[in-house]
Amino acid sequence: MRDQKLSSKLKSFNENGFIILKVFTNKIIDKYKKKILKNLKKSAKQKSIKSIDSLTKLEDYFSFISKDQHKKLMDRDTRTIKIDASDADLIFNTKNFKGLLNYFSDKDYEILRNRDKWSWKGKDSKNQAGFRIVKPSSELLEKKTTNIAGYHSDHYNLKNFRFTLWIPLAGFNKKYSLKMIPGSHIYKHKNNVTAKNPNGAATLLKHKYLNIFKKPYRPNLKPGEAILFHPYLIHGNAINLGNKTRVSLELRIGNN
Repeated sequence: MRDQKLSSKLKSFNENGFIILKVFTNKIIDKYKKKILKNLKKSAKQKSIKSIDSLTKLEDYFSFISKDQHKKLMDRDTRTIKIDASDADLIFNTKNFKGLLNYFSDKDYEILRNRDKWSWKGKDSKNQAGFRIVKPSSELLEKKTTNIAGYHSDHYNLKNFRFTLWIPLAGFNKKYSLKMIPGSHIYKHKNNVTAKNPNGAATLLKHKYLNIFKKPYRPNLKPGEAILFHPYLIHGNAINLGNKTRVSLELRIGNN
């Protein structure tokens, strides 16, 4: 029965380029929200930003901070936290998780922060994860600016073949969740289909190229659920359509 369930999940993953898995409890979600908040306050103190001193809930983050202040806080070191070893073990021991990964390689997988483009000042990248904080859309859409990465594929920005595990910590339904194009991972996305990105590091894809694919999909996730997706899967342009701040962890899973 177990092999049948794994086979079904693997078939879904290979067809769509992603799968949804339960990886965390509510207690663990709260722990990482507190870790992120601690990180932000430490960075704010270093940068003489006092407005978030009284912030207690990440969902209210943008009520305490301006766009320019947020930009100052979102440097690469601030936007990274350590995943506890016990929680990393919990993720890898999630039902069928290892089985899915072992289909692609029988080597040991780890949580590895992307070191291909960024200096880590001698830090060990094992079990390091990035996080993202995204403002609710109402004000952003009025100004016709979102600061959200457009459609892209991670394989352009990661030197080695790595999967991504996207775990929402605040904002779970389809107004908040990641936007993906099912089945797009089977294409190799050559360099001649890319577009310049004036707002960030992600290598974006041309609008004309995107027309060959299915419509984007945004899942309804429950707290503790995560999206494991293929490095060639096209995703992005996921504006926060909710009325609260979206917070998510971004784990790169691969062989070192």
